[in-house]
Amino acid sequence: MEILKQREKESIEKSWDQLGKFLGSIYFEVTTPDTANYENGIIPWASLEKPDEAIPNLKDAKEIIITSSKVTVIIDYPLKAEYQFELISDSGFSRATLLKEISKAYYKIYEDEEATASIKTIPIEKRTTMHNRNETNGKHGIWGHDIADLALSEIMVYTTNDGKLILTLMIES
Repeated sequence: MEILKQREKESIEKSWDQLGKFLGSIYFEVTTPDTANYENGIIPWASLEKPDEAIPNLKDAKEIIITSSKVTVIIDYPLKAEYQFELISDSGFSRATLLKEISKAYYKIYEDEEATASIKTIPIEKRTTMHNRNETNGKHGIWGHDIADLALSEIMVYTTNDGKLILTLMIES
């Protein structure tokens, strides 16, 4: 349990300054009628497990927020081995598009992990000492969370000296 706390802390405090100039953040907010649990009826994240359920209520879902035709996305949580992929679009990127593509990447990561791990994921119904996902030893080294636990709250946008856009993610769990 202590190692999970330490990894969570390291993830929150990680600096991305080496990537280049920070351009700004993109936030993912989902409206809900549940004002008892969410201030002003706003959930400050969108589900990575079920993005299609979040998108109809995602604020400014269709707004083009990145006009560049190519971006690199870095996924590092909850992974021991960072994963990068490129997205290409002639029309730029909306929140809805980014949420869907990042979700697809997470599903691929979790599938690859299960296929390459000799230590397999303990099914939720068989977990006895903790609810969190056990650490597996596959290609990505997933620790601490199932995909159902993950939600996207923010994307930080950086530009390199040669103008390449890099996106890093704030994933809530």
